[in-house]
Amino acid sequence: MPANWQKIAGEKRDSVNGAIPKAWRLSKIPSKEEQRDVTGKYIQQFLSAEEIEITETDAVDIAAKTTSGQWKAVDVAKAFCHRAALAHQLVSCKRHT
Repeated sequence: MPANWQKIAGEKRDSVNGAIPKAWRLSKIPSKEEQRDVTGKYIQQFLSAEEIEITETDAVDIAAKTTSGQWKAVDVAKAFCHRAALAHQLVSCKRHT
């Protein structure tokens, strides 16, 4: 039987993973050998072209593109949330199944 802290940690981990939208959940978490570097091209395989462009743009240009109406702030927020959800799944110390 797990110690109380392990039970609490497991519940919290499940809660965080459960908050990730189903469309953003990875069906298989690659082993650490398969994903030596989760940045760049590796994480880009899970993102749309627009999400890659948004999340790799600096803050000044993001502000300019949202101010001009080229990008919607909600799309910028979603792109960063998606990338963060992917990164969390890939580098989480205790991965979900």
